[in-house]
Amino acid sequence: MPMAPHKLETQARACAEALAALLWQVFVNGSPADRVLAEFLRQHRECGARDRRLVSESLFAVLRWWGWLRPLVPPTFLQALPPQSIGTTTSAEPQRERAGAPAIHDREWSKVLLAAHLLEDGPLPPVTPVWCRAAHVELPALDSLPSGPDRVEKRARAVFRALGMSTPPPLSLTDLVPDWVFEETRLPCPRTQLIQWFQRRPPVWLRLQTPDVESVLREFRENQITCQRHPTLPSALRLAPVSLNLRALTAYRNGHFEVQDLASQVIGLACAPNPGERWWDACAGAGGKSLQLADLLQRRGTVMASDSRVYKLDDLRLRARRGGFPNIQCREWHGQPVAARKATFDGVLVDAPCSCSGTWRRNPDARWTSTREEIDELVTLQLRLLRGAATGVKPGGRLVYATCSLFHRENEGVIDAFLRDNAAFTLEPFTHPLTSEPTPGMAQVWPWQGDCDAMFAARLRRNS
Repeated sequence: MPMAPHKLETQARACAEALAALLWQVFVNGSPADRVLAEFLRQHRECGARDRRLVSESLFAVLRWWGWLRPLVPPTFLQALPPQSIGTTTSAEPQRERAGAPAIHDREWSKVLLAAHLLEDGPLPPVTPVWCRAAHVELPALDSLPSGPDRVEKRARAVFRALGMSTPPPLSLTDLVPDWVFEETRLPCPRTQLIQWFQRRPPVWLRLQTPDVESVLREFRENQITCQRHPTLPSALRLAPVSLNLRALTAYRNGHFEVQDLASQVIGLACAPNPGERWWDACAGAGGKSLQLADLLQRRGTVMASDSRVYKLDDLRLRARRGGFPNIQCREWHGQPVAARKATFDGVLVDAPCSCSGTWRRNPDARWTSTREEIDELVTLQLRLLRGAATGVKPGGRLVYATCSLFHRENEGVIDAFLRDNAAFTLEPFTHPLTSEPTPGMAQVWPWQGDCDAMFAARLRRNS
């Protein structure tokens, strides 16, 4: 049912105010956008489903196109942000005092919101006419705007002209990511191809963990959820955009599926655990890969899941109970080596903390809050964790190192440094789970290989 005009005005104003507040927390406080949004919605229970959807979609649309939208942002707001977020520097600089977001009239954000949704090249929200009136522009004929991932620059120029800019600002795809990124990345393709994938909204991937797949698919059909099974990975299921809360489904409550990106599922497959083996997920976090390993073990053998953040393991315990996995044990671990007598694991997975640059499709804010200097600290941590976890691998066992990073120093660089000091390990070639191509023991998953995140995996074998 269409909303009344006065309600649309109220919704547009509330969205603009929320956007300014959320962007301030992301850029100035460095808080992840998804957490900031979740906390905002928790504090504003009065927001209905339409309001929540509009604020969420608007925030991520603006962050996705931030590199091009900055000329439209109210100057007083932009000038108050850290230099990094406005593309003027990538190095650490003294912090200015920032007491709070500058007061901005909601109408000043109308062009930003309108441009962001037009650049998304999808259905426009009902408040669009309100933004047009506030920005004193007419909505361009949508069928006249260039469409498609390879025409985003042409579409952006048309959008800026529609917003009254007779001379649109210089637009380059490389403006949509920090300039230092490609100095850290070794791409097998033109850099524009990666950026075009960054600008596409990622799908939701599920991992089935039940033999009764038909019951899951039947419940999806009953709830008008469109899904598609991966052609070569039978446990992977891709969902069409859905507004339904998946956690309310019976199949989820019974542990028949988990939300897990396709690239993340590749890591568990690269581990290739055999039923009855003993595995250690050293940096388990909330345990998505621990659950996958337990499922691949066919609930035989054991998985020890560890992390330095004990609260994360509490989440894993709940998920393991829901999924019916009695073979997952949880332990606190801070990277220390394992005593030689405890080197009893058939396999160890080190899904190390990283820059998360491979998830920039779904976390576009991180492009503008990450710094190149952080990579040095991460590499030190990654090597320490890998060396510590390697001591748990028994002779003849496997060691798998993974990140959700695009950066060479965090991936191949860490493995090269580890092997220089650990002659007991050698790279073990394996077949790339997505492409079925042979690898020399290291593989990068790229978004275009499965419409997914980017991840890296290396598999090593300890000499027997």
